[in-house]
Amino acid sequence: MKKILKHKAFKISSNILFYTIIVLLMLFALANIKVKKENNIANIFGYGFLSVQSNSMYGDLDDSFEKGDMIFVRMLDEESRNTLQIGDIVTYYDMSIRAFNTHRIIEINQMEAFVITQADYNPVTSQPNTNPDQPIEFDQVISKYSSRTPKLGLVLDYMQSPSGFALTVILPVVLILAFEGFVMFRNIMLINKEKIETKYKEDLQRTHELLKIEKEKIKQELIKELKNQEYE
Repeated sequence: MKKILKHKAFKISSNILFYTIIVLLMLFALANIKVKKENNIANIFGYGFLSVQSNSMYGDLDDSFEKGDMIFVRMLDEESRNTLQIGDIVTYYDMSIRAFNTHRIIEINQMEAFVITQADYNPVTSQPNTNPDQPIEFDQVISKYSSRTPKLGLVLDYMQSPSGFALTVILPVVLILAFEGFVMFRNIMLINKEKIETKYKEDLQRTHELLKIEKEKIKQELIKELKNQEYE
């Protein structure tokens, strides 16, 4: 009984793990498809992730990060943009470099609806940065910094490349689906085998019963024949 329960528990756990991996890979794929389609930050359920491409926010602050890190951001709408404060780190699409920029807000102009950001660090001088960015309108601010994972951005960069996406997303999905297909095929074969064996046993038992009936019938006919011969 314990062995059966352990087997069932293992099967349930493996199925949960399988579908969790499938869902995560599919969500990652959908997030990246959205990025390519809309030139937006890859995001799932309002939370996005970015690979850090420079050391402009390098430092020893609690919210500092550096090149190669992965940062997690909260996507903003019109209402949440109005709650931004000086010191918040935000991401916007910088037309001057045609890429996303994630810098700290140093000024907010509510009347004219724009913000000014600035990098924490100047990689050229290796000193704290003092040069502000060009002002951007409120609706250009896409997301707000939430947290980071060191060096995971390098993995994200590879996963978002054509070869990396194929190797880390498409291939695992194909392999997992192939494995599940094999398991399903094996189970179907086992079920069919059990059905065939059951039918064979039923047919064999039915044949034995028919033979028994036939033998009894022949026996009765022989007895009857012998009795008729005695009367003659």
